[in-house]
Amino acid sequence: MSDDEAKPEVFTEPVPDNEVLPAPVETETAVKVETPAPEEKPKKERKKRRPLTDEEKERLKQNLARGRATSLAKRRKKAQLKKIELEEKNAAEDERIFQAYKKKRKPAELIEENDTLKKEIAELKMQMEAAKKQEIIAPIKVKSKREKKEKTAAIEDSDDEAPKQKLIQVLETPKLIPPKKKEMTKREIMKMMRGL
Repeated sequence: MSDDEAKPEVFTEPVPDNEVLPAPVETETAVKVETPAPEEKPKKERKKRRPLTDEEKERLKQNLARGRATSLAKRRKKAQLKKIELEEKNAAEDERIFQAYKKKRKPAELIEENDTLKKEIAELKMQMEAAKKQEIIAPIKVKSKREKKEKTAAIEDSDDEAPKQKLIQVLETPKLIPPKKKEMTKREIMKMMRGL
């Protein structure tokens, strides 16, 4: 297209020099693009069905009832599986929440645990001291010579005599009192508790 064809002539007469001309009106030459109308597919004519007999109608009704029953059973089964999965998911989330809470509370639990361990240690010390006192107070039982004399000749001749003699000697020796252990200081107790 050239410039002359694109712009139509507005004035056909010559215009005097002192006359004011109206502004030229531009005409829009819009290019219209025609979109083809969507092709409509011709509708297929349905083939008429033959009339169903009563037996066929009953058979179809039974098949429909069976199909509905099986689909209902499948839907229920899927619903139960979804419910189980949801419960497992909730249980896992609850466990995560519990573990997070447990981590937050851990310092408080350690303080409580330390207190209980201190109490147990104090109780054990008291029990050990009581046991030592009982050992000291308990009389040492020494076998008398009469028990040795009551042995028969048959027992003295047997091979088992040597071990029995050693046992008797061990029993006759007085029990030694174990030396007192040095009590632990608070610092040593705390060191021991850190190792737990």
